[in-house]
Amino acid sequence: MTLRVQILKDKFNQSLGLPFKELLPESAIKLALSEVKIKYKKRLFDPFITLWAFLSQVLDSDKTCHNAVSKIIAHLAGSDVEIPSSDTSAYCQARARLPEKLLEKLFNYSAQKLEEKVTQEHLWCGRNILVIDGSTVSMPDTVENQKEYPLTVHSKRWMWLSNSQNWCDIQFSYGGCCCFVHRCIEHS
Repeated sequence: MTLRVQILKDKFNQSLGLPFKELLPESAIKLALSEVKIKYKKRLFDPFITLWAFLSQVLDSDKTCHNAVSKIIAHLAGSDVEIPSSDTSAYCQARARLPEKLLEKLFNYSAQKLEEKVTQEHLWCGRNILVIDGSTVSMPDTVENQKEYPLTVHSKRWMWLSNSQNWCDIQFSYGGCCCFVHRCIEHS
């Protein structure tokens, strides 16, 4: 990890509240919600608060849901909203309601905003350089996962293995991922 990335990560870890509110504006989330046709109720753990807390949770050294809820409480402390209890169940349920397609839309929005800031001086010999990185992850063999990530027509039920392959094209000029691909892997 570069020093700049570590400094930024430390800044987020040390901040009170929800620092991603400044980086991922509510207007971008609203646009993504409408494009994906997601309706939500106005409640404490709406998609905005939940996303900002989840992003903080992922980057924080303390990745517990309790810490994420503590950040939400700190964020709400200065507002007229009733402060929630430190129980994590409502936050965890709200996080589970975040659809993958919404996260994908917001990922693409962030990549586009980074891409817009690239100037000629950021390019190598006037060219965009892409670095490709990949990984394989496991997931539970559940009915829901099998519906979300179906096998091809050539597959047999007993061949379904709960693995997926991911790769990302990283824009060398700014270090951001400009394309993310996810697919299931079949093994026999």
